[in-house]
Amino acid sequence: MKEMIYQTVCPGCNMGCGLYIRENEDGKLAVDFMKSSSANLGKLCRFGMKLPYHYSKSVSMVDGKKASVEYAVKIASDRLSGEDVCVNVNVALLGVGNTTNEESLAFNKIADRMGTIVNTGMGVYSELPTECHPTVGVGVTLNDIENVNRIALFVDPYIQYPLLVRRILAARKNGAYVVSVGLRDLHLADENRYIDPDLYESELGLDSGSVIITELHPNTDTGWVRRMLNLALRTQAKILFMKPFVNAAGVDLLCKGAGQKGIPEIMDGINEGNIKTLVVLDSDPIELMPDSDAAAAILKKLDNLIVITSRDSPVNRIADVVIATEPQYAKAGSFMNVEGRLLNNVHVYGDNNLPSGTAGIDALSTLNQYLGGEAMDYQTLHNKVLESIVRKYTKPKYKELACQVLDIGPVEGQKGNLIYLYNPFMWFDQPDDNDFVLVNMNMVKKLGLRKGGMIALGSDVGTVNIRYRVENMPDGLILSARKLPVATGWITMVSTEAVL
Repeated sequence: MKEMIYQTVCPGCNMGCGLYIRENEDGKLAVDFMKSSSANLGKLCRFGMKLPYHYSKSVSMVDGKKASVEYAVKIASDRLSGEDVCVNVNVALLGVGNTTNEESLAFNKIADRMGTIVNTGMGVYSELPTECHPTVGVGVTLNDIENVNRIALFVDPYIQYPLLVRRILAARKNGAYVVSVGLRDLHLADENRYIDPDLYESELGLDSGSVIITELHPNTDTGWVRRMLNLALRTQAKILFMKPFVNAAGVDLLCKGAGQKGIPEIMDGINEGNIKTLVVLDSDPIELMPDSDAAAAILKKLDNLIVITSRDSPVNRIADVVIATEPQYAKAGSFMNVEGRLLNNVHVYGDNNLPSGTAGIDALSTLNQYLGGEAMDYQTLHNKVLESIVRKYTKPKYKELACQVLDIGPVEGQKGNLIYLYNPFMWFDQPDDNDFVLVNMNMVKKLGLRKGGMIALGSDVGTVNIRYRVENMPDGLILSARKLPVATGWITMVSTEAVL
C-alpha cells in the first residue's frame, strides 16, 4: 500500500500555513514543506514541525466505553432530545474554529434545529458594534505588512506567531520602522517601548501608512480590543488581529449572531448551574482555559458533555459521549485564514487529487436527522460556504474600519506578575521543549537566582519549580509560554523565590 499524501493547513493558529502530511500504511505521519503556500512560502514554525505529535486520533465513546460512531451519534441525539434540553436555556454549543468551514456550517444547522447558536469562544464580538466585526475578523493581508512604513507590534511573534517574523523582517528591509509595545524587548524591533496605553496615539507616530498588529483570543479583554480599534480609527492605521485557531476567521463569518458567549462565560454558566449540557466541535475547554484542572472540575458538573472531535484530548476522557471523526488533515473542506484567504484540504495521490474524508460531516448529518432536521452532504455544504463567504471574500482585501471611536469602558483590574504568552503549544496543551519562564536581571539579583538553577513559583492553587531565562523586560514580570499549575488565569499573582 502506498503512503497517503494530504495537502492541508497547520492547525496551530489562524496564520494558515500550508504543508503536506504523509501517512504511511502503519499510520506513521511525517510533515513536508509546501513552498507554494501563500501564507508561509514553505516555512514552518516549531509547532508545525511537531505536528505528527499533535494528530492523536480520537475514539468514539459512550459513558467511558468504546463504541461505534453510529451508536455514539444515536446516544448523543437521545440526550439532546430530552425534554429539559430542548428548552435550550441550559444547553450550549461551542466550536472555536479547529475544523473546516463545512463542518462548522453543519454544526450551525444543528444549533438552528435546537433553537440556539454556535458559540465561537470569542465573546468579545457580542460587545463590539457589528460594523467593527469585518475588520476584527479579517485584517490587513500578510503581503501588505511587508509594504507599510511603520509597524506597531503588540504581540511577541517569536513565541506566539512565529511566521510573522519573516513578514516583519521583510517590512524592515523595505524601510519600515518597527515599534514593539510588548512585554519584553524584541530583537526585530527598531524600538521597544513600555508606555501608558493612553499615550499610544501621541507617541507611536502612526498614520495611514502604518499597521497595528495585535491579537484576539478567548481571554482577551474587550476594553483592550476597543482601545486597539480606537488607535486605528484615530491614526488611520490599518490593523490585524492575530488569532489562535486555524479557522477562527471562517467560523466568525459563519457563526456571528446575538448572544455569543466566550469560553470563560460558558464555563461560568456551567459552574453556576445555568448550563447543563455542552456540545463541543473540535474544541477542548480544558486545553483552552488558563487553569486546566479547574476547567476539568467545572465540566464534570454537566449532566451531558458531548464531544465531536478529530483528535484525542483531555476533554474526551471526561465526556459522556465522544463522536470520533477523521483527523483534521484528512477532512474534505476549507479554512479561512486571518487575512481572509480561503484554503482547501486536498488528498493527493500520484497525479490525481482524490476526495478527502467526510466522516465528520456524515456524523453531524445523522445527528441532525435524529433531531428532526434534514440530511447534509459535503458538496451542498461546500457550495453554501462558497456562497456565504467567498462571495464576500474572493481574495484577501482589507476592509477599512467603519465604526466610530468606541467607549473603552471599565478596564479589567487584573493584577498579577505571571503572564501567559499564549501560543499553539498552550492552546493544544502540547509538550514544549522551551520549559522555562522569562524574567529580567533585576529579579535574578533580587532573588539570588543561580545560573542554571530554578525559580520557585507559588499561588493559592499550587507550586512549581521551573527553569528561567533572562530577558530585557519590565521589573517584576514573569512571562510563561507554557501552562503552569500555579496559574489561575491569563494573569496570576505568584510568589517567587530561588530554588536552593
